[in-house]
Amino acid sequence: MARQPAAVAPLVFRGRPRRLSLSDAALAGHESGEIVLPEALAAHSPSAIVSLPVRRGRSRRASLRLRLDGTAPPGRHRAELRLAGKSFPVELDIAAAPRLRMEPGSPAFVGSPGAEVAVAIRLTNDGNVPVELPERSTAAIFDGAAPAAALVEACRCGSDDPMQTLGVWLGALRAGCSVIDLRIAEGGVTLPTGAERTITLATRLPDGLELGHDYYGLCNLGSIFCLIGVEVRETKGKS
Repeated sequence: MARQPAAVAPLVFRGRPRRLSLSDAALAGHESGEIVLPEALAAHSPSAIVSLPVRRGRSRRASLRLRLDGTAPPGRHRAELRLAGKSFPVELDIAAAPRLRMEPGSPAFVGSPGAEVAVAIRLTNDGNVPVELPERSTAAIFDGAAPAAALVEACRCGSDDPMQTLGVWLGALRAGCSVIDLRIAEGGVTLPTGAERTITLATRLPDGLELGHDYYGLCNLGSIFCLIGVEVRETKGKS
Protein backbone atom coordinates (compact mmCIF):
# COMPACT_ATOMS: atom_id res chain seq x y z
CA MET A 1 0.00 0.00 0.00
CA ALA A 2 1.38 3.37 -0.95
CA ARG A 3 2.17 5.68 1.92
CA GLN A 4 -0.03 8.75 2.11
CA PRO A 5 1.95 12.00 2.02
CA ALA A 6 2.08 13.87 5.32
CA ALA A 7 -0.27 16.81 5.60
CA VAL A 8 1.43 20.15 5.19
CA ALA A 9 0.79 22.50 8.08
CA PRO A 10 -0.55 25.83 6.86
CA LEU A 11 1.50 28.97 7.25
CA VAL A 12 -0.02 31.31 9.83
CA PHE A 13 -0.38 35.09 9.94
CA ARG A 14 -0.68 36.23 13.56
CA GLY A 15 -1.49 39.49 15.31
CA ARG A 16 -4.11 42.20 15.60
CA PRO A 17 -6.07 43.11 12.46
CA ARG A 18 -3.89 46.12 11.59
CA ARG A 19 -0.60 44.26 12.18
CA LEU A 20 -0.81 40.67 10.96
CA SER A 21 2.52 39.08 10.12
CA LEU A 22 3.89 35.79 8.80
CA SER A 23 7.53 34.80 9.16
CA ASP A 24 8.85 31.63 7.51
CA ALA A 25 11.88 30.36 5.60
CA ALA A 26 9.56 29.34 2.74
CA LEU A 27 9.29 33.02 1.82
CA ALA A 28 13.02 33.40 1.22
CA GLY A 29 13.93 34.04 -2.41
CA HIS A 30 10.59 35.59 -3.28
CA GLU A 31 10.07 39.26 -4.03
CA SER A 32 6.38 39.32 -3.33
CA GLY A 33 3.27 37.24 -2.89
CA GLU A 34 -0.45 37.76 -2.80
CA ILE A 35 -3.08 36.59 -0.38
CA VAL A 36 -6.61 35.64 -1.34
CA LEU A 37 -8.88 36.52 1.55
CA PRO A 38 -12.01 34.57 2.48
CA GLU A 39 -15.36 36.31 2.16
CA ALA A 40 -15.54 36.97 5.92
CA LEU A 41 -12.37 39.09 5.72
CA ALA A 42 -12.64 40.56 2.23
CA ALA A 43 -15.08 43.16 3.55
CA HIS A 44 -12.34 44.38 5.90
CA SER A 45 -9.79 44.96 3.13
CA PRO A 46 -9.70 47.29 0.10
CA SER A 47 -9.51 44.17 -2.08
CA ALA A 48 -10.12 40.43 -1.70
CA ILE A 49 -6.69 39.80 -3.26
CA VAL A 50 -3.84 41.73 -1.66
CA SER A 51 -0.29 41.97 -3.02
CA LEU A 52 2.34 41.77 -0.26
CA PRO A 53 6.07 42.53 -0.58
CA VAL A 54 8.39 40.02 1.06
CA ARG A 55 10.44 41.61 3.82
CA ARG A 56 13.90 40.17 4.42
CA GLY A 57 15.24 39.85 7.95
CA ARG A 58 18.75 39.27 9.26
CA SER A 59 18.22 35.52 9.40
CA ARG A 60 17.14 33.22 6.59
CA ARG A 61 13.51 33.79 7.50
CA ALA A 62 11.54 36.36 5.55
CA SER A 63 8.17 37.85 6.41
CA LEU A 64 4.91 39.21 5.05
CA ARG A 65 2.75 41.82 6.70
CA LEU A 66 -0.96 42.26 6.17
CA ARG A 67 -3.12 45.16 7.32
CA LEU A 68 -6.88 44.75 7.65
CA ASP A 69 -9.51 47.06 9.03
CA GLY A 70 -9.54 47.18 12.84
CA THR A 71 -12.98 45.57 12.96
CA ALA A 72 -11.86 42.32 11.25
CA PRO A 73 -13.31 39.55 13.45
CA PRO A 74 -10.99 37.65 15.81
CA GLY A 75 -10.32 33.92 15.43
CA ARG A 76 -8.73 31.64 12.83
CA HIS A 77 -9.59 32.22 9.16
CA ARG A 78 -8.42 30.12 6.23
CA ALA A 79 -6.96 31.86 3.19
CA GLU A 80 -4.73 31.20 0.17
CA LEU A 81 -1.19 32.51 -0.37
CA ARG A 82 0.26 32.62 -3.88
CA LEU A 83 4.04 32.62 -4.36
CA ALA A 84 5.61 32.41 -7.82
CA GLY A 85 2.49 30.84 -9.28
CA LYS A 86 2.15 28.24 -6.52
CA SER A 87 -0.67 28.15 -4.02
CA PHE A 88 -0.17 27.56 -0.28
CA PRO A 89 -2.82 27.19 2.43
CA VAL A 90 -2.53 29.83 5.13
CA GLU A 91 -4.45 30.80 8.22
CA LEU A 92 -5.01 34.22 9.71
CA ASP A 93 -4.96 34.02 13.51
CA ILE A 94 -6.53 37.37 14.37
CA ALA A 95 -6.29 38.48 17.97
CA ALA A 96 -8.96 40.41 19.85
CA ALA A 97 -8.26 44.15 19.51
CA PRO A 98 -10.59 46.34 21.58
CA ARG A 99 -10.49 49.99 20.49
CA LEU A 100 -12.83 52.68 21.75
CA ARG A 101 -12.82 56.19 20.28
CA MET A 102 -14.39 59.05 22.19
CA GLU A 103 -15.30 62.65 21.40
CA PRO A 104 -14.27 64.89 23.02
CA GLY A 105 -10.98 63.07 23.55
CA SER A 106 -10.47 64.64 27.00
CA PRO A 107 -13.88 65.48 28.51
CA ALA A 108 -13.94 68.19 31.17
CA PHE A 109 -16.38 68.76 34.02
CA VAL A 110 -17.02 72.37 35.00
CA GLY A 111 -18.59 73.39 38.30
CA SER A 112 -18.14 74.52 41.86
CA PRO A 113 -17.15 72.31 44.85
CA GLY A 114 -20.01 70.00 45.81
CA ALA A 115 -21.89 70.51 42.53
CA GLU A 116 -23.44 67.79 40.40
CA VAL A 117 -21.87 68.01 36.93
CA ALA A 118 -22.12 66.03 33.68
CA VAL A 119 -20.61 65.88 30.21
CA ALA A 120 -21.85 64.23 27.00
CA ILE A 121 -19.40 61.83 25.30
CA ARG A 122 -19.73 60.30 21.84
CA LEU A 123 -18.32 56.74 21.79
CA THR A 124 -17.42 54.69 18.72
CA ASN A 125 -16.28 51.07 18.88
CA ASP A 126 -13.53 50.82 16.26
CA GLY A 127 -12.28 47.47 17.58
CA ASN A 128 -13.21 43.90 16.67
CA VAL A 129 -14.90 42.89 19.93
CA PRO A 130 -17.82 44.37 21.92
CA VAL A 131 -16.89 46.83 24.67
CA GLU A 132 -18.64 46.84 28.04
CA LEU A 133 -18.77 50.03 30.09
CA PRO A 134 -19.75 49.65 33.75
CA GLU A 135 -22.36 51.99 35.14
CA ARG A 136 -20.05 53.19 37.92
CA SER A 137 -16.31 53.72 38.27
CA THR A 138 -13.87 55.93 40.15
CA ALA A 139 -11.08 58.25 39.10
CA ALA A 140 -8.29 59.99 40.99
CA ILE A 141 -7.88 63.63 40.02
CA PHE A 142 -4.79 65.73 40.61
CA ASP A 143 -4.52 69.47 41.15
CA GLY A 144 -2.55 70.92 38.24
CA ALA A 145 -0.98 73.47 40.59
CA ALA A 146 0.12 70.81 43.11
CA PRO A 147 3.65 70.07 41.78
CA ALA A 148 4.76 73.69 42.14
CA ALA A 149 3.10 74.02 45.56
CA ALA A 150 4.72 70.76 46.72
CA LEU A 151 8.15 71.97 45.66
CA VAL A 152 7.67 75.18 47.65
CA GLU A 153 6.65 73.17 50.73
CA ALA A 154 9.70 70.89 50.37
CA CYS A 155 12.01 73.93 50.19
CA ARG A 156 10.37 75.53 53.21
CA CYS A 157 10.75 72.49 55.46
CA GLY A 158 14.45 73.37 55.94
CA SER A 159 15.48 69.81 56.79
CA ASP A 160 18.81 68.31 55.79
CA ASP A 161 17.25 64.83 55.95
CA PRO A 162 16.40 63.83 52.34
CA MET A 163 13.77 61.34 53.52
CA GLN A 164 12.00 64.01 55.55
CA THR A 165 12.13 66.42 52.61
CA LEU A 166 10.74 63.70 50.35
CA GLY A 167 7.98 63.03 52.87
CA VAL A 168 6.99 66.71 52.93
CA TRP A 169 6.98 66.81 49.13
CA LEU A 170 4.84 63.67 48.81
CA GLY A 171 2.47 64.89 51.52
CA ALA A 172 1.95 68.16 49.69
CA LEU A 173 1.28 66.29 46.46
CA ARG A 174 -1.20 64.03 48.23
CA ALA A 175 -3.08 67.08 49.52
CA GLY A 176 -3.81 68.04 45.92
CA CYS A 177 -5.41 64.68 45.07
CA SER A 178 -9.08 63.75 45.26
CA VAL A 179 -11.20 60.79 44.18
CA ILE A 180 -14.43 61.22 42.27
CA ASP A 181 -17.18 58.68 41.64
CA LEU A 182 -18.24 58.53 37.99
CA ARG A 183 -21.51 57.14 36.70
CA ILE A 184 -23.07 56.67 33.29
CA ALA A 185 -26.52 58.25 33.52
CA GLU A 186 -27.98 55.73 31.06
CA GLY A 187 -26.65 52.78 33.06
CA GLY A 188 -24.14 50.13 31.99
CA VAL A 189 -23.49 50.05 28.24
CA THR A 190 -22.46 47.28 25.85
CA LEU A 191 -21.18 48.72 22.58
CA PRO A 192 -21.02 46.22 19.66
CA THR A 193 -18.29 46.38 17.03
CA GLY A 194 -18.78 49.39 14.75
CA ALA A 195 -21.51 50.90 16.93
CA GLU A 196 -21.74 54.54 18.03
CA ARG A 197 -23.51 55.96 21.06
CA THR A 198 -23.65 59.13 23.11
CA ILE A 199 -23.51 58.71 26.88
CA THR A 200 -23.74 61.15 29.77
CA LEU A 201 -20.91 60.85 32.26
CA ALA A 202 -21.82 62.44 35.60
CA THR A 203 -20.23 63.01 39.00
CA ARG A 204 -20.46 65.10 42.16
CA LEU A 205 -17.41 67.30 42.67
CA PRO A 206 -15.77 66.92 46.09
CA ASP A 207 -16.36 69.77 48.55
CA GLY A 208 -12.63 70.20 49.17
CA LEU A 209 -11.65 71.23 45.65
CA GLU A 210 -10.04 74.64 45.31
CA LEU A 211 -11.98 77.30 43.41
CA GLY A 212 -10.13 78.49 40.31
CA HIS A 213 -7.97 75.36 40.13
CA ASP A 214 -7.89 72.81 37.31
CA TYR A 215 -7.66 69.10 38.11
CA TYR A 216 -6.69 66.19 35.86
CA GLY A 217 -6.97 62.43 36.11
CA LEU A 218 -7.44 59.12 34.32
CA CYS A 219 -10.64 57.11 34.21
CA ASN A 220 -11.22 53.67 32.77
CA LEU A 221 -13.95 53.51 30.12
CA GLY A 222 -14.25 50.00 28.77
CA SER A 223 -11.03 49.21 26.93
CA ILE A 224 -9.40 52.62 27.28
CA PHE A 225 -8.04 54.95 29.90
CA CYS A 226 -9.00 58.52 29.10
CA LEU A 227 -7.81 61.83 30.47
CA ILE A 228 -10.51 63.83 32.20
CA GLY A 229 -10.41 67.39 33.44
CA VAL A 230 -12.21 69.22 36.23
CA GLU A 231 -12.43 73.00 36.05
CA VAL A 232 -13.48 74.28 39.47
CA ARG A 233 -15.45 77.46 38.89
CA GLU A 234 -18.09 79.32 40.87
CA THR A 235 -21.56 78.37 39.67
CA LYS A 236 -23.56 81.30 38.36
CA GLY A 237 -26.17 82.50 40.77
CA LYS A 238 -24.52 80.81 43.74
CA SER A 239 -23.86 83.10 46.66
